[in-house]
Amino acid sequence: MSPRTKAQIEKIRDDRRKQIMNVALHLFATEGYAHCTIAMLAARTGISKGLMYHYFNSKEALLEAIIEEGLDEVMNLFDPNRDGVLTSREFIDFIRKVFAVMRSDKEFWVLYVSVIMQPRVKEHLTDKPIIRSIEQFLQILMEYFTRKGFDDPNLEVLTLSAMIEGLGILMVYTYPEMKFPDELLEKYEKRIIEMYQ
Repeated sequence: MSPRTKAQIEKIRDDRRKQIMNVALHLFATEGYAHCTIAMLAARTGISKGLMYHYFNSKEALLEAIIEEGLDEVMNLFDPNRDGVLTSREFIDFIRKVFAVMRSDKEFWVLYVSVIMQPRVKEHLTDKPIIRSIEQFLQILMEYFTRKGFDDPNLEVLTLSAMIEGLGILMVYTYPEMKFPDELLEKYEKRIIEMYQ
């Protein structure tokens, strides 16, 4: 058997890192972030505690990686060309893609929202680069609503955020007993686009 290539080793590492993040997301959401320990995460992942630290130097670093992954996915949908300006077309595409992602991977987003709503998680993320990304997101939205001529861009940012985040919270509280039908989510998506395009 020939030795593994550098690319193969990197893929194995990336796959294991992703596995750890998936297990952690599930545990943080179901058991609570504050309650989970590295030992619990290692046992559930099937690796040693020492090896866990090879991938993430702390539980906090693991949490940040999970939050950043979800946030990066949203930001990549929001400003795909990274120019800091949201056009009408980009706004419509963003809303459509956000809802497509929510429909296609409901369990991930239910778990994700469950984790980020926890008080200890919020406290940990204060003053981290993640918060600056959210602030940048809100600033771009503010400028979009200003250019579109809305009387109170702050109100529109708040309204849009509440509509999307509120849906996420509803999904958390009703999952898995009640799932929103795709047709209903499509109508909600269409209503948001009509309000703001």
